[in-house]
Amino acid sequence: AVVSTQSKQWYQRRVRGKVDDSKPVVVEKYDKVAVKNGIDDMLRSTFTSKYNMTETFKTRDTRLLICFVACLFSGFGCLYDFLHPFPESKMILAICSLSYFTITGLLYVWEWFVEKGTFFEGTLNGNAIKLSSYIPRYSGNYTITGESTVDGTKQEIKYTKCISTWLDESGTILPDKVAKEAELLHQSLLKAKSQ
Repeated sequence: AVVSTQSKQWYQRRVRGKVDDSKPVVVEKYDKVAVKNGIDDMLRSTFTSKYNMTETFKTRDTRLLICFVACLFSGFGCLYDFLHPFPESKMILAICSLSYFTITGLLYVWEWFVEKGTFFEGTLNGNAIKLSSYIPRYSGNYTITGESTVDGTKQEIKYTKCISTWLDESGTILPDKVAKEAELLHQSLLKAKSQ
């Protein structure tokens, strides 16, 4: 498999779970996945560092739990087949295979209908925020959705902007523009309800 230059740069900027903000983030501006991931990472970094939000991983942990259960069925089927060769293990293999594919289907449903492109979940003083993003196929529009729960009240904000809003001509993501978007999201989702 070929690893993109952007992926290598992103990996090299990671320092024990923290993004190195001293270097500018440069992406291939025609690769919408790289642009989306770069903007997402910068927004995540802004919310955790500037606003001191604690990132939570409930959605991702649930996805990992679903994957783990699917692997348990698969592993048990392989182990049982190893200990009791095929004719004897036919029923167990059938049950484990059907269970694996059912759980994998559940994983796809989870990713499509629950995660929906979620890249950040965080809490601050008991208030929760969830950010997700999406770039449609053959489009340069970046849609961001923010959901918050402040004092038991749920709120949602959603807007779409062209990705050129956050990029310059060389493909460098502009931190000041991303910080303005983070400020807008923070004010709209948390500050307005807390006053």
